[in-house]
Amino acid sequence: MLASFVLCTLAALQAGEVPKQPTAAAQLNYAKKVKSESRGTEGAERVAALQRALEAYAAVPRYWPDGGTLLAEAAFRRGEIHRGLGQAGAARGAFQEALDHGQGTDFVPRALLEIGHLHRREREMDAAVQAYQRVQALPGVNLRYLNDSREWTGKVQLDLAQWEAAASSFAAWAANAEGPVEVVRAADLEAKAWIGKGDLVRAENRIRAVQAQMEALASEPTKEAEELRSALERMKSPELLRKAREKQVGGAAAAVDEALEEP
Repeated sequence: MLASFVLCTLAALQAGEVPKQPTAAAQLNYAKKVKSESRGTEGAERVAALQRALEAYAAVPRYWPDGGTLLAEAAFRRGEIHRGLGQAGAARGAFQEALDHGQGTDFVPRALLEIGHLHRREREMDAAVQAYQRVQALPGVNLRYLNDSREWTGKVQLDLAQWEAAASSFAAWAANAEGPVEVVRAADLEAKAWIGKGDLVRAENRIRAVQAQMEALASEPTKEAEELRSALERMKSPELLRKAREKQVGGAAAAVDEALEEP
């Protein structure tokens, strides 16, 4: 039996086909090995290597249609390759396959996030938000993927000038953050959303709140505290708030001057 399998594998290789492996798991591992061979390649050589990897991953459902959740990973890996090659349509289709086969696995939220990113890059913003928010409706999702969803939902809403919705997304992210640096990043974006809305008082309150919240942690003599201090220093909302206030004052002054000039 082993000799027969080896002969079939050699024949497939000679014909330029992907050889069938003894199990679905082995087929997936074979595809991963083919993909690893693309490392360090460039140009046309890299494209050819990635094309071979695509064919190897596509062989998983072809040879093992009852491969269960292994099909989800094979589809997801194909989506990653298509995305890297700039093939957005094919990538989206592969990620959709991962959704179809990945019930109960991390490949469902991961595929939804990738679909959201593809829509966002194509400026299909409403579709992007829908994909991101579907992650939040899934049961038992890993917190990392939930927070990725909240972050990207908020960023798209910022881009669409949906200020209150964006602030809500960032507030949810901050409330569920996995560490203080992440809290600072989320609060910084939340304050930015309030600045966009023109609610400068609320923006200032959010900035002051997170600075006060992190003051004690940031003063500790640890590497984590150093990273936190750096995150606080990188906050963009304080400078945005300063400029917004200057603009507000300048606008008010101009209005007064114009009123004084009226006969």
